[in-house]
This record gives sequence, structure tokens and C-alpha cells, in this order.
Amino acid sequence: MINHLKIQMRNAFKIAIASTPLVISMYLLYWLGKHEIWLPETLHRDKITIAVLVAGMALSFFLQSYFAKRKQK
Repeated sequence: MINHLKIQMRNAFKIAIASTPLVISMYLLYWLGKHEIWLPETLHRDKITIAVLVAGMALSFFLQSYFAKRKQK
């Protein structure tokens, strides 16, 4: 029973670690907008927003892939 709980907690921790880059990238965009650092008139704002989100998603994907590969071994 305790071993099963330990495995579930480890899996939840891995998911939390893997999703952290995406959450950080979304919070960065929120923070830039909240403190009016990024105004709608900022040049190439849309392109930079997409690049930040893609970077966060890619890092999350690679971390999740890394954990999945280690689980198979």
C-alpha cells in the first residue's frame, strides 16, 4: 500500500516538474502584461508571445519524454 502511494506521488511529481516550463512561460507573459512592460503597440509582440509559448511547450515535452524514456528502462 505504501509502495503504491509512493509510486503515485513520484508520478505526480514528475508531471509537475515536466509542466513547470510551460507554466513559467505563461506566467512570464502574464507578468509582462500586468506590469505594462509589454504594451499592445510593442513591435512583434505576437511573434515573441508565440516563441515564448512554443519554447515552454517544447521544454515541457522534452522533460516528459525524458521521464517516459527513463521509465521504460
